[in-house]
Amino acid sequence: MTERRDENVDEAEELEAPSSPSRRAFLKFLLAASALLSFLPFTPMIEFFYVKPNKPDLSRRKIANKRDLPEGSSMIFFFPGEEDVDRSILTHLSAEYQLTAVEEGKDEFITDGFVALNTICPHLLCPVELPEDDVIVCPCHGGFFDIRDGSVLGGPPPRPLPAIKLEVDQSTGDIYAVELIGKIGYGRE
Repeated sequence: MTERRDENVDEAEELEAPSSPSRRAFLKFLLAASALLSFLPFTPMIEFFYVKPNKPDLSRRKIANKRDLPEGSSMIFFFPGEEDVDRSILTHLSAEYQLTAVEEGKDEFITDGFVALNTICPHLLCPVELPEDDVIVCPCHGGFFDIRDGSVLGGPPPRPLPAIKLEVDQSTGDIYAVELIGKIGYGRE
């Protein structure tokens, strides 16, 4: 009689053993999937804290020649990269502006009569316009910057425009952008 009962139990176990996963395994899978999906939106934030950003190439770059830029004119160039935020202005200051810059102590960034400034306003990252007279204007909120050193003359910008250190090769007249002074979008401290 015991043998028969064992046979019945074995047959019952075979009948009860489903080929699909158990309810417990299914619930564990659902729990794991929901945990994974709940953390998925935070991956950009995790990348922000743990992935190092690519640094722009700050190597010396030829931007113009002295002959290309007559006194009192400006041109747009990109430094340190080629993106919109790297848009900068190179201005050939007139002799009068150079003289007043020296007198007022605003000649720190002037090299052979040339000055270069980044064009992204440190207030709300709007691109500034090309210089008119002796000021650079931010059209978004009316910020005014001095053409000689990028200092704030009026309006809401909290800091001056980032400056770009220049070098001029006297033998060829080539003008090189060498170093960004300040942080794009945050100005100079």
